[in-house]
Formats: sequence, structure tokens, C-alpha cells
Amino acid sequence: MCKLILTNKLKEEFGNIDARFMSAYKRFRIRKPRPTVIEMWSSPNQEMMKPILKRDKINCYGIGFSDPQLYPPAWNYMDCWSYGESAAGAIEYYIDNIWPKRGKGIKAKVVHLTWDTAYGRGAIEPTTRHGRKTGKYEVIGSRFCSYLPTDPEVMAYLSDFEKKGVDIIWSNSIVHTPAVIQKGIYKLGLTKKMVLMANLWAPADQLLNIVGAEAAEGYMCPQPVYIPAAEPDAPGVKFAKMLNNKYRKEKDMPNIQYMRGIRMKANILEAVRRALVGIMKRDGVNLAKACKKITGADVKEFGLQTLAGYTAMDTTTKYNSAPSGKDDRRLANHDRLIGIRNGKVKVLSPWYQVPRLVPDNMIKKGLFKDEAININYIVKGK
Repeated sequence: MCKLILTNKLKEEFGNIDARFMSAYKRFRIRKPRPTVIEMWSSPNQEMMKPILKRDKINCYGIGFSDPQLYPPAWNYMDCWSYGESAAGAIEYYIDNIWPKRGKGIKAKVVHLTWDTAYGRGAIEPTTRHGRKTGKYEVIGSRFCSYLPTDPEVMAYLSDFEKKGVDIIWSNSIVHTPAVIQKGIYKLGLTKKMVLMANLWAPADQLLNIVGAEAAEGYMCPQPVYIPAAEPDAPGVKFAKMLNNKYRKEKDMPNIQYMRGIRMKANILEAVRRALVGIMKRDGVNLAKACKKITGADVKEFGLQTLAGYTAMDTTTKYNSAPSGKDDRRLANHDRLIGIRNGKVKVLSPWYQVPRLVPDNMIKKGLFKDEAININYIVKGK
């Protein structure tokens, strides 16, 4: 059910991936008892499933974070914030607190260098809107690269960015693409002229392993979990180490993605547990009967919608306050900026609440009234 790279070759070999996604969903739907929550990977397919999930009253626990899933709210829950919100928060925090030109009254120039897909373009419109509303930066353009870009392809873009005075590059892709971009920045001697940021699917620890310490210097990405390479004594990291030592036994684990995986599964299990407790209290039944009665609506009402403040086995911050209202379908709204400094993975910021980029037309429709809509990031604590 994972749709990461789609090429003609894949289509020829495996058939239409959208059709296979739907086929898999239908097999789940006809099972008895019917699923209450399904973990799904792929923003486009999660968007495609939105009206179907609403009709079937089955919750999506989504690992793709595109804005259309959130607006208007339905049965699509997302493991985190939206790609646009995370990008906006990271860019704004960097400009205010790390950018060498900060405090000089200069508006930062931002470009997107990403894939020409719905996923790749996911942060462009929200950051453009956020930059305009905050007045702190301007998205001056977008350029699209192949899934596996070559050095010459990327370097041509970077040379153009240098001429235009670009300060920040954002890439909504997966780690191998930012790795090529970061390596290009290093080769062209642009490390002190512009910075590369990418989303959580391009974690700093993996990029460091791909390109090496010297080339990786300066790279940044926001993450919603504690960082094993930088915080080995954090309780959630210790828990992840215990799991790896007992089950996977891989020497390079846990890494950032391992932490995110634990958080995903912990959230789903906790949502179901809370739903069962809610049914027992509501209907006055025991656990066995609650297990037979449980529905997607129960998991939605008693479980997923109540996860604000849950730290998922200490993998994430206590400050997380999403879902923050009855229309909120995000399961995280906090990040920290993570980067490579002096050849090591470092935490570069405290926890901050990401900007809430609800489209203006949704507010006009009367949605999200019970939320405090913050257009800027809000620092919460270490």
C-alpha cells in the first residue's frame, strides 16, 4: 500500500498502483468484523480514499501529510501536521533564530526544488501563503527534478539559485533527492550562501550517512520525535533501544525513522485502547463485549480525536496539542529543527508548535472555530 515512486516500468510490471490500492482496501473492508482504522501510506491515495472512508466510517491513519486530507475534515487522520505546516514552521524558525541575515530587515528568498508530483508540490502553496502573511520570506519559484536526480541536473538549478540570491531551498521528497542537492551545494561551494531543508522523510541521520560529514554540513530538517543520534538518554530513545535489542538487533538502530515507526504504532494502539474503555463506560459492558461492539466511529470519538498530549511511549513531546479541536485531524503539531553541525546530528531548536495553515475559505465556512489559529510558530520548551 506504499506508493513512493511510480514509473512506466513499475506500471508495466505491477499494473496500476491506484487500482491495486483500492483493491487492497476493498479486501479489508469486506472483512468481518470491518476494520476500524487502517494505516495508509501515500498522500495521493489517501486523498482519493477520503470520500470512501467517510462513507464506510473507517478511519485512515495516514503516513502521507498532504493538506487536502485535512480540509474539510473527514475520516482521514494524519500521523503529523501537514507538509505545508511543517515546512512553514521550519523556514520561519530558521529565519528568526539561525539565519545569518536575521534582524537586518531583509526578506528571505525561498525556492522549492522537489518532485513534480502531488507529494512533491505539497508544501509549495502553503508556504507561499505563509510567507505572504508573515512577511518574513517570499517563495520566488519552484523547480522540479527527477526522482533520482543526477549531479549535473541539480547543479544547473543551484547555479541559477545563486544568481537569484536564494537563501533557503525546500525539498518535499525522500532522502536520496536531498542527498544529491546537498552534495551539489557542497561541490559548488555554496554552503555559506544558501541552506537546504527537507521534510521528515529526509532525516538528517540518514543524509549524513549517505553524503558524509563534510558535504552534509548545514543540512536541516524538522522532526516530531526525539533523536537517537543526538539524545541517546531520552526516555523514548531508551525504549526504542530496548525494542531493537530484543527484536530487530540491528546495529544502526534506532534511528529517526525507527522512532517515528514506534510513535505511529503506539498512537494506533492507544486510540483503540481508549475506544474500548469508552465503550465499556458508555454501554456498561466488559472488555470482551466491547471488543465485539467496537466501530470506526468509536475509535474516532474515543480514541484518535483524544490523543492530544499523548507522548507515544515518550517518542515525542508532552507539548503536542493535536487534535486541538473537533475539526482537527492532525495527530502532531510540534517539531524541532534538526541539522548537521560539525559533522554530527544536532537539535537546533526547542520544541515549537507549527503554524496552523487552515485555508481562509474553511474559516469562512464556520469550521475550526474551537481552535486558536496561529499563523506563526510558537516556541514551547525543550
